[in-house]
Amino acid sequence: MATAREPAAGWTVELDDTPGRRQAQEEFLLHHPDGTDERITLHDYARVYDVPGLYEEVVQRRLECASPATVAGALVEAAEAEGRPVGELRAFDLGAGNGVVGEELRDRGVAVVAGADGIPEARDAAHRDRPGLYRHYLVGERLDVEQVTRLVRDEALTALVAAGAVGEGHVPVDALAQLWDAFPPGSFLALTLAGGEADHDVTDVEAMIEATAGSAHPSQVLVRRRFRHRLSMAGNDLHYLVLVAVKR
Repeated sequence: MATAREPAAGWTVELDDTPGRRQAQEEFLLHHPDGTDERITLHDYARVYDVPGLYEEVVQRRLECASPATVAGALVEAAEAEGRPVGELRAFDLGAGNGVVGEELRDRGVAVVAGADGIPEARDAAHRDRPGLYRHYLVGERLDVEQVTRLVRDEALTALVAAGAVGEGHVPVDALAQLWDAFPPGSFLALTLAGGEADHDVTDVEAMIEATAGSAHPSQVLVRRRFRHRLSMAGNDLHYLVLVAVKR
């Protein structure tokens, strides 16, 4: 186990640095102020979000997760390359969790209008930790495409953003394609994707984008690069791909 750290809330966190574990297998100990201990799987988001500040302590601070800042920065980079004022972007944050990505977008001048996640605990944590960040927050493992289409139209949304939310047991690529279809020409798709160049999530998303080539409004990749997503609990670098496309 790694050394525990004392946050302001009074509980401490001890990462399990057992080597060889996949991301979905990583665990940590939460030492409660009353002396009890709780072992939590990192991807048990319902439990993680239930404790204010726990996600930020473990994922953002201890594991140095860069995906939220990276996807937000890449979206801004792509918009500027297209000559689009960042302040005119209106984002839908897919896999929004408790609002870490949305906050990064807002801090760069993007209007964060809507968020979505598969569990109600994420929505509740976002409203608790970052009140007023999202005007709309949808909950569902697979979103209602008609509902999203209406939301995109009524709120004039122009950016679909997902940091680590596509693939890896989260939003399937075919569901992402349906959501992206709801966005108008000129919109941006900004993602971070697990794995290396040949990872199936990366290749599936790129195949989705390539499949639009013969359509009336094809998507064009503007940003594509590898970056360090975060540390594993064993201390190894985990690399993702950041990808931004625009719909012509």
